[in-house]
Amino acid sequence: MELRGDRYHFVGRRGGIINIGGLKVHPEEIEAVINRHDEVRMSRARSRKSPITGSIMVVDVILADGCDASRGDEIRKKILADCRAQLPSHKVPAMIKFVDALDITAAGKLARTDA
Repeated sequence: MELRGDRYHFVGRRGGIINIGGLKVHPEEIEAVINRHDEVRMSRARSRKSPITGSIMVVDVILADGCDASRGDEIRKKILADCRAQLPSHKVPAMIKFVDALDITAAGKLARTDA
């Protein structure tokens, strides 16, 4: 939940909150920034264990149809630049991985499992 002006807004499910170095992160907030890219079809933010902070943010990205996968480094840099400009530093992904598919639940939602 975020306070915006004099109102509270829900930004994610309580069960989906990830703890990064004692700070709370809603994966949907990171996905919203990344999914705005023309080169991105869909993304899933998740945590991965880290000996220093407990967890780090990792994002799996499916590139948009017709997007040239050989431009992966360029696309990754654009995504990270936007994340740095729009998100607090603890929410910026430590790793972006390009994948062919994401796990979907029986209800058609992204499967949210931590690695």
